[in-house]
Amino acid sequence: MRLSLNKKVFIPIYPVSLVEQIVEFLTQAAIEGRVKEGTRLSENELQRILGVSRSPIREAFRVLEKKGLVTIIPRRGTFVQRMDEKRIEENFTIRAWLESLAARLATERLNQKDLENIGSSYSRMIQAVKKRNFRNYLRSHAEFHNTFVNASKNDTLIKIVENLRIRVIWHRFMVNYVRENSEYGLQVHGEILDLFRKKSALQVEALVKEHILVALNWFLEFLESKGEEETEHRDLKKINPLNFGKELPKI
Repeated sequence: MRLSLNKKVFIPIYPVSLVEQIVEFLTQAAIEGRVKEGTRLSENELQRILGVSRSPIREAFRVLEKKGLVTIIPRRGTFVQRMDEKRIEENFTIRAWLESLAARLATERLNQKDLENIGSSYSRMIQAVKKRNFRNYLRSHAEFHNTFVNASKNDTLIKIVENLRIRVIWHRFMVNYVRENSEYGLQVHGEILDLFRKKSALQVEALVKEHILVALNWFLEFLESKGEEETEHRDLKKINPLNFGKELPKI
């Protein structure tokens, strides 16, 4: 079934460029599993869904290729990057070292507002687990990490970590991870928050690193157990165009 669109589906948000908005939309669709890995992204279909011309879509594809989210194959098209065990292991290992470094750098640079934001994110994580709303947990989890990474004040480090997070198309796996490990997740983030408050730089660095590597081991085991059984992806045609232009946190 073809989507019925109207003039209000896409309203440009200024001063953000149209290309940036398309990049954000497709990035979230890929991260959340709303576009299947290996899916060919049709320019014509996206033109119809988003109500935009071909030019910004092509430019968005080039940006997404640099981010590692898609692969452009001449005369064949643009395809959503596949995620495999090797990519996940490489990504999480690098992130474990870099995010833990960001945590150490942030320890002395977090101001009271930053600590309050981290604390608020942690409170929302607790409430999300109580309500069994694991997608809300993921949003608050992302805010928790983003706050201390940004507080490192190291622009190069922030950009690399952000790019590494985007490159992992793992959201659908993460929901399962949180569902099975929510008690551990709340415990470790509570300890991280406490260490930030105590300004225990080396301890928080070690704990953040351990936390990410624990998640890596779970993901590798999960992939091995699931194999090719993962079928939760939705086709590109089922993307809700009304979500276009909405800003969602990265995970």
